[in-house]
Amino acid sequence: MNLIGWSLYTAYRLRRHLWLGWSLARWLGLLILAASLAAIVHGWPHPWPAIPLGLLFLAYLILLAWAGRKGYVHFSPETHPGDLFQNRGSPPPLRTDQMVPVRATGWFTVEGRDQYYVDVEADFETVGTREHIVLGRIHRSRFLLLGRWPGEELGWWYIFFQPAMIRHVAVGHLLCGPHPCLALQVVYKPDEETQQTVYLAFDEATILHQVWDDLLLDAPRPVSASGNEPA
Repeated sequence: MNLIGWSLYTAYRLRRHLWLGWSLARWLGLLILAASLAAIVHGWPHPWPAIPLGLLFLAYLILLAWAGRKGYVHFSPETHPGDLFQNRGSPPPLRTDQMVPVRATGWFTVEGRDQYYVDVEADFETVGTREHIVLGRIHRSRFLLLGRWPGEELGWWYIFFQPAMIRHVAVGHLLCGPHPCLALQVVYKPDEETQQTVYLAFDEATILHQVWDDLLLDAPRPVSASGNEPA
């Protein structure tokens, strides 16, 4: 089990699951802080028993801040992407409107609302205009028995990006749980002031290869799956 991936995923789950209107991350922090204060009061005038709890509270705050800055995922690009596809041959190109299963992380939108989600069950497709669409599904979920996902967020959410928006595409491994998975990183600019990143994780290298080839048709100065720039 990868400790970094597990920590990122747990921090995200704590942030996004609520109990009595507060996130589990806030409740857990409050519990550790209350335990620290109780140890001080109980041990007064000798505060030493409270020191480990105080350090735990500080470490907890640092973990949440670090995970938030990372977007609750860690992507490691492959220096030689072609190594992932050796001896596999070239898969058939992605057909127009063909949907393939992915796990998506990024900024989703629906009905004028925007929300950042991690490791969402989704499908990827490229339509006839070459617009790329990620269709994500938010399901009911619970965490640590008490925490529930906000009910108003359940349902379909989407990511759209046009070919002209794409700035960079990379293949590598994504950590958003105990085990790394094959993934693509797509950096795109929905407007001049905003740059966003979507991560697409795959269970099968063949499907990753199909989506990778499809996105490279629109990426600026792309590299081929063999790692070489086109002539």
